[in-house]
Amino acid sequence: MFDWHMPVAVRFGSGCTQALPGELGSRPVVVMAFAPARPLGLQAAWAEGLGDRLLDWVDVPEGLSTLAVARQLAPRVWQALDHAPETVLLGLGGGSVLDLAKLLRARPAVTDFDAVAAAVRSQAPWPALARAPLWLVPTTAGTGSEVTRWATIWDTDGAVALKRSFDEPWGYADRAWIDPTLTLSAPLALTRDTALDSLAHALEALWNRHANPVSDALAVQAACRIRAHLPAVLAAPQRLEGREQLALAAAEAGIAFSQTRTALAHALSYTLTLEQGVPHGQAVAAWLPTACRLATGRDAGIDARLEAVFGVPATAAAATLEDWLAGLGVATDALAYGVRDGEARVQAALRSPRGRNFIGADVMGGLS
Repeated sequence: MFDWHMPVAVRFGSGCTQALPGELGSRPVVVMAFAPARPLGLQAAWAEGLGDRLLDWVDVPEGLSTLAVARQLAPRVWQALDHAPETVLLGLGGGSVLDLAKLLRARPAVTDFDAVAAAVRSQAPWPALARAPLWLVPTTAGTGSEVTRWATIWDTDGAVALKRSFDEPWGYADRAWIDPTLTLSAPLALTRDTALDSLAHALEALWNRHANPVSDALAVQAACRIRAHLPAVLAAPQRLEGREQLALAAAEAGIAFSQTRTALAHALSYTLTLEQGVPHGQAVAAWLPTACRLATGRDAGIDARLEAVFGVPATAAAATLEDWLAGLGVATDALAYGVRDGEARVQAALRSPRGRNFIGADVMGGLS
């Protein structure tokens, strides 16, 4: 028995965003876009297509999706959204842009960002909110944010940076437009790291307490696509066919973990990103073999699905994954990242909200 809820209307296909202006009809739109969209020519092209329906184009600084950036952008975004209740907020970019768009679609009746920040920090309930229609257009193949209700908001305002999880029923976009042609401009390092994030979404959906037969099927397909196509894309980044396969895998993995959430490897990754600035996809990939070893042998069905992904007995899956990641230039030895307390970090992660989703967490983490 399982439940399934994923209310996002998804359109997938190369060039599908060409139909987006027509789908808007007469509705005005505010675009939040990754900053390089201007030098890449995307701003000019989209502005021409949207015409006078484009109320504002808001450049989102590159980097993490932080509360500080959200605070900086909120007055401008909210002022534009107040133009009309049917105004669509469109997020165009990678995971950080899409996550910030999810947060800023909701504007309090009294436009006070402090009230929103307090809610993100779980210090106060959410204020009364007006929520704009949200359309998300990913320009990387990795985040899955366009098909989930969650967002990662990094809180760097205090002495210690913290990861805040935005997790609200209204976090789902109304529409997602997945156009693989938009990923062609992604640099190689970003292409690799976002695909590794997708792989992590898929594998973490497999060794997950909340997995179900549909999420399992999607996760296996996604992981197999990434294993098969990522090296080829890195070798020939302008081949659209490979980009299409990675975009499809990202969508499959995103839909899978939209039902299960992430697990142990994600819980372990956040400190690498915060403390050392390791890109999220690389940081989570570094811990995947560790999680894979801990997952193996705990459930015959999970073992079988790992064998389907890696083409070897489940007991050899982690080593096969390590070798594959090494071929992509990703270290999986904790010492390579200066981590000398790996076992203690694993035990702590198993007790975290994400770690508790991991199969076997009760036994290995000493949880009640």
